[in-house]
Amino acid sequence: MMNFDALLTLSENGKVFANPRRVALLKAVQVTGSISQGAKQAGISYKAAYDAIKDMNCRSKEPLVTSEKGGKGGGGASLTHFGERIIQMYDLLDKIQDMGLKALNDDNAPLHSLLGVMSKFSLQTSARNQLFGTISHIERHELHDLIVIALNDNQQISATITHSSTLRLQLEIGKDVVALIKGPSVVVVNEMSSELPYDNQLKGKIKAISRDKTSTEVTVALNEVDELCALVDNASLADTNLAIGETIHACFHSTQVIIATMC
Repeated sequence: MMNFDALLTLSENGKVFANPRRVALLKAVQVTGSISQGAKQAGISYKAAYDAIKDMNCRSKEPLVTSEKGGKGGGGASLTHFGERIIQMYDLLDKIQDMGLKALNDDNAPLHSLLGVMSKFSLQTSARNQLFGTISHIERHELHDLIVIALNDNQQISATITHSSTLRLQLEIGKDVVALIKGPSVVVVNEMSSELPYDNQLKGKIKAISRDKTSTEVTVALNEVDELCALVDNASLADTNLAIGETIHACFHSTQVIIATMC
């Protein structure tokens, strides 16, 4: 594992506009309401702080900091709306950069796709299951489409969505997507069968089992990367053999799959 650090620098015409030191100064001015106090908090001289803010203000189409002249303690200063957005953008880029560095140290992270990295390290939803994959086929209909998503280890799932959603999400073969499936939508069976009323039947091994009086949560490892969680009523498991490490099939309807992507 390599513990890299990275520094984000915004440049304009080859000249530094913002870097971590300047952004720290902007945050300090925002907190203290003063360039002089902000400089102290940021650990730089007043002259360096004044020059940095003057440089950014002069080169930007909108000022980042507005200030008023004062006495010995210095005048008041505040960030403009654009200055606040610079900080917000920098924090956003910092999070994306951090995800990238985490992905570098994880062989299972899909570094070719920002969506894939986000789904692994950042994306949180109320749906218990989220699977990253690539669209391999689209079966188009007048009102709905069947979207086939290729996962790892040659497994695939299908999702039934409206045709308007296909157009709105700009779905096409080869596009990266995340499939979201709620745990209660998934059932588990020991044997795959064409007689089962599920158009998605994924093979895996039981990784974990948790029970209470009415329900059982079964975590199914589909491969080294993907897993599915099924939350089923205990009564429906009467004929199902559950044991850690046993082969199992996770089944669900294509209509229960929600697709997320980046347009």
